[in-house]
Parts: sequence; C-alpha cells; structure tokens
Amino acid sequence: MSINTKVLNGLPNAEYIVNIYAYLVDELGKEVFTFLYNPEEKSFSRSAKYNQGITALTSTPSQQYGYTSGLTLQLNNLLLESHSEGKSCKLLLQKLQALMVADPAKGKYAPSPVTFKWGKDSFGPAVITDIKWTETAWLGGEVAEARLDFTLLEIPSNQLPTGAKSESPGDRLQSALSTTSLLTDRQAQEGNTKAVAWLKTNVKKLPEYLSTLVKSNKYKVSIAKNGTVSMFDSKGKSLGTIGLYKNDKLDVSTGNLIKK
Repeated sequence: MSINTKVLNGLPNAEYIVNIYAYLVDELGKEVFTFLYNPEEKSFSRSAKYNQGITALTSTPSQQYGYTSGLTLQLNNLLLESHSEGKSCKLLLQKLQALMVADPAKGKYAPSPVTFKWGKDSFGPAVITDIKWTETAWLGGEVAEARLDFTLLEIPSNQLPTGAKSESPGDRLQSALSTTSLLTDRQAQEGNTKAVAWLKTNVKKLPEYLSTLVKSNKYKVSIAKNGTVSMFDSKGKSLGTIGLYKNDKLDVSTGNLIKK
C-alpha cells in the first residue's frame, strides 16, 4: 500500500517529544488534575440528530435536521498503578470524581467545566459525563492499582464561569498551572540542571551501561510538570527515573537508577 505523498506533504510538521504528561484544568476552581500515566488511546465521536417525517410517495421517511451534538472524547483503560511504589491511588480517583459533582456548601452549584491538555493538544471546554473504574490491587485495603474510563463532552464556551470567559484559553491554562504545585518552565530548567549534575557526581554508583552513557554524554534528562525527572538514551528510550524535583530540591530517594 503506497502513501499519497501529495497529501502527506500538505500536513503540518510535528515533533516527537518524550515525557509530556496529560492533565485536566478545572475552569471553576483553577486546579489541575495530572494523569499518573498518559492515555494509551483517545476515542472521539459526534453525531447529527434528525427527526423522521412521513412522506406520501415513498417508504423512506424524510429527515429533518435537529442539531449536532458536542464532540465526545472517551479516555478508556487509563492505568492507575502505585502499588509498586507502596502508595495508594485513592486520592487521584477522589480528585477526578470531584470534577463531575456540585458542591453547594462551597458555592459550587454545577460540576466544573474542564479542559483536557496534552502537549500541544487541547480539548474543551467540556464536562465529565461518566466515570467508571475497576480496582485490581490494594494496600491495607486501599486501592493501589486500577483501570479507569471516563468521558468528556464538549460544551459551548458561554457555559464557562464568568471569570473564565473573560480570559483566553491560554490564559486560563496558565492561570491554573500557576496556582498548583506543577513546575514552571524556569523551575523545570533548574531541576534539569540539578539532575544532570547529580548524574555526573554519582556516575560511579550507576549501573555500568548507564555510567557509560553519562561519561560519553549520550543521554537526555527530561522533567515533567509534576516534578518527575527521568533519564533517556539518545534515541529517546526510557532508562528510568532519577527522582522528584520539588521545592527547589532534587529528591533521588524515589528514583530507580541506583539499586537500593
């Protein structure tokens, strides 16, 4: 099967970037829900609604257009796995559920509109219409491994809160990120620099195949918005986690490059 190069050449360029994590922006509370693992797939759907009418000269009914539904994004089989790290992922399930319920006691009379963001991709404003999950492992009775499905339904921008409507989508995302513990670009750069310095200082403690890459400078360091610092080879293959950069400090106790 041959590709239509004329069509291909007309498509915009896109670069391969590793270690970009998806997240949801809460348009009401200006909070960010960051995914523990990125989606393995995204399913979209949209439908046009027609009302059938009776016609006298044919058995095929007429179709009267009603409306076109909002675009639906389904994120299925999302992995929540913290069992191997000795942690419960119950908090993540609670935070996600909080985005689809009202809380009149706190002045929240409708569920939060959200925006799904993953690198340059954005979907929203939208609302979460359903969530379901299956728990598969526990620690002390609390869920530590699960598979999660949830659905986002596109809504008109005029359903956004008044404050959110006065901002551009980019401003809303930046505002939300600035009020959370997610790293700024400056902090990410600082964390990256400290991670590289740590690798060079501790090169003798690393496994031989990793120390060889560090000595020959054939590796990359990438830091996610949530502070997770990872190491990759020159081709982008993941080599492991260096640690967590938080409050201007690199915590390597959570890393897995050096066997404990």
